[in-house]
Amino acid sequence: MVKKLHTELKIPVTCKIRCLKTEAQTLELAKAIEEAGASLLTVHGRLKEHNKQRMGTCNYAIIKRIKQELSIPVVANGGISTFEDAQRALELTGCDGVMSSEAILENAALFSGEVKDMDELTLEYLDLYEKYPGEGNRSILRAHLFKFLHEGLRIHTDLRDRLAKVQEVADFRAIAEDMQSRRKDMKP
Repeated sequence: MVKKLHTELKIPVTCKIRCLKTEAQTLELAKAIEEAGASLLTVHGRLKEHNKQRMGTCNYAIIKRIKQELSIPVVANGGISTFEDAQRALELTGCDGVMSSEAILENAALFSGEVKDMDELTLEYLDLYEKYPGEGNRSILRAHLFKFLHEGLRIHTDLRDRLAKVQEVADFRAIAEDMQSRRKDMKP
């Protein structure tokens, strides 16, 4: 599939893999992807069996080995929850970059090394959602807001319940503004 995409598309093809049962199998797969024409490979340093309920430790050693063996850029993924984790992954693997999935949704400024106000970032996200609506998928919007507002929703369960039901962007915004107002009262 990678080879077909590489030969028939005018844009770079990138891939993401998880580790296989053995390091040898994982390295063989990474090399095959590069040989097929991928321009970049992201490697999640865990097995597919390591899902949200059974999280294993990230295998940075295999990611480092893949980076050493391939000539294309390699991005490390897995175990990136803080800015310090991102820096550590870069140091341990020598990769060209790092990727985070879940943690970046709870802290959209994760890679800046700064602590940002999640309420302000949530409102900025809603501004961008309205400016660039795409297909306007409300379930994705809802999922992102649940992540962005996670800490506050644990306390303000009425807002969590409202967020689960609303459909209109104005209603999502009202919840975000309500959360911001409530948290301002809590800040020293």
